[in-house]
Amino acid sequence: MSDEREKILKIKDLDISFKTTAGVVHAIRGVNIDLYKGETVAIVGESGSGKSVTMKAVMGILASNATVTNGTVEFSYHHADGSPETVNILEKNKKWIRKHINGKRIAMVFQDPMTSLDPTMTIGKQIMEGMIWHFKTPKKEAWAKSVQLLKEVGIEDAEKRMKNYPHQLSGGMRQRVVIAIALACNPDLLICDEPTTALDVTIQAKIIELIKRVQKERGISVIYITHDLGVVAKVADYVNVMYAGKIVEKGTINEIFYEPKHPYTWGLLSAMPDLDTDDERLYTIPGSPPNLLNEKPGDAFAPRNKYALEIDEKVDPPMFQVSDTHYAATWLLDPRAPKAEMPQELKNRIEKMKKEANGHGSGL
Repeated sequence: MSDEREKILKIKDLDISFKTTAGVVHAIRGVNIDLYKGETVAIVGESGSGKSVTMKAVMGILASNATVTNGTVEFSYHHADGSPETVNILEKNKKWIRKHINGKRIAMVFQDPMTSLDPTMTIGKQIMEGMIWHFKTPKKEAWAKSVQLLKEVGIEDAEKRMKNYPHQLSGGMRQRVVIAIALACNPDLLICDEPTTALDVTIQAKIIELIKRVQKERGISVIYITHDLGVVAKVADYVNVMYAGKIVEKGTINEIFYEPKHPYTWGLLSAMPDLDTDDERLYTIPGSPPNLLNEKPGDAFAPRNKYALEIDEKVDPPMFQVSDTHYAATWLLDPRAPKAEMPQELKNRIEKMKKEANGHGSGL
């Protein structure tokens, strides 16, 4: 199976630190992610866990105070003549990345459309810009393609909207425009960084459906960055759970939702809002994420983990293999560890999710 799949992105042992006035922050710690053509990988975790920083490294748009201390980001693509190429993006300069990667082969959709749209330019101009810059597309052709893109992302009256400015559109429409811009150069990889956070729930669902439909039609790969497991359930094939700059659990969507092994994943799943829960209050993970300025030995999640073992205070757990596709970095998976079961409420919730999924005749 895996031999037939074409790997387009391989992040290996990525380490990133930031110089700040308070000292050095070790923000990304040994991240490994593989992405194959046509697949969707989700990166989940609380704010500040390193999700966006990892993807900015892939885009070559890290802040100037960031230093990559270790690792590679290998991206594989095909030239116009069909010949394959694999590059380590971390070795390339910003000018090369702008010309060959950004927008052209890897495009990003950010969480707030207002920060990624230019308020002084018409919508049409902003969609055409990438085609003209990367492919020297004649203006007339770029205009026609842009109108087509607006229709593709579900904007009615596309011709008229081309002449509008961002402030004349609603939040949901602006986000559709941002997706149209991202798709303008037909990229191989679309990175969606919390693309529905700023939108209301009904629009969120439409944007998620739109990204899924476009992905299917174009066969592109998608990386979804989110803190919302409800979104992940709808979009992802594989999930990477991130905590304090490290991936603590990874697996297929069913493994992460139905057989989670890491206490942090248990907490995230328990904290998902559920319409008919009996609990009076939503579950929250106790404590707050660690300050990465003062790194301590051991597992970064230990202070918030009621299942923590003595060794967690001293040694960071390695990745234990659960199945061919499922790994988790928790000492609970060590054969010598005492047996720890996930909370009963979460077991009940998972059973319910399974029943619902089977009722719909699909996976998640």
